[in-house]
Amino acid sequence: MSTLAVAHRGDPWGAVENTLEAIRLADKAGVDAIEVDLRRTADGVVVLHHDDDLGRLWGSTERIADLTLKQLQSHAPEIPTLSEALATTDLPLLLDTGDPAVALAAHAELAGRTAMFCGAARAMAAVRAVDEDITLFLSWYGNEPPAEEVLAAVRPQYFNPEHLFLTETGVAGWHERGLLVSCWTVDGAARRERLVSWGVDAIISNDVKGLVSSCA
Repeated sequence: MSTLAVAHRGDPWGAVENTLEAIRLADKAGVDAIEVDLRRTADGVVVLHHDDDLGRLWGSTERIADLTLKQLQSHAPEIPTLSEALATTDLPLLLDTGDPAVALAAHAELAGRTAMFCGAARAMAAVRAVDEDITLFLSWYGNEPPAEEVLAAVRPQYFNPEHLFLTETGVAGWHERGLLVSCWTVDGAARRERLVSWGVDAIISNDVKGLVSSCA
């Protein structure tokens, strides 16, 4: 099976990350899936944005959780809703959040649309509790593996650590346990090619065109 090419926040080198244009560019580049980050506005709308405030990308100190959708759009009109993102591509979106409430709100919006989730254990366990079949990537950081009770609660299809903590032996070990292996965020071609040679099942990258080439 070939390695899945997963665009990180759309194509963040071609457009502002987590925007509809970034999603369109990633789709056009030929990736298999597109990872996007989720936040929720004060009036409960799930939107695409990584940071909790608008400072890094949009030059405002406002926090998304403190703004209604209308207020948010007055500060940063390019930030899309999850609904808009789902309507922009037929590719699966990999929905990234560490907040159980946001994860459940996003799941409620899917209405049969194909999507996957990645993120911290608490958020992934919340989604698993309401959906036994959805694909979950358990995101992880560090050399220590998840505790068995975490794996039992999440029941992920993918173990998804930062790529720096993966080894060839580790990949083989997760495969022996029946789990697929994903990793983030791999922008160097040599590292991507090594991970592919180890049998990593999915790679998340900002370098969308290079990623597609590496995973071909």
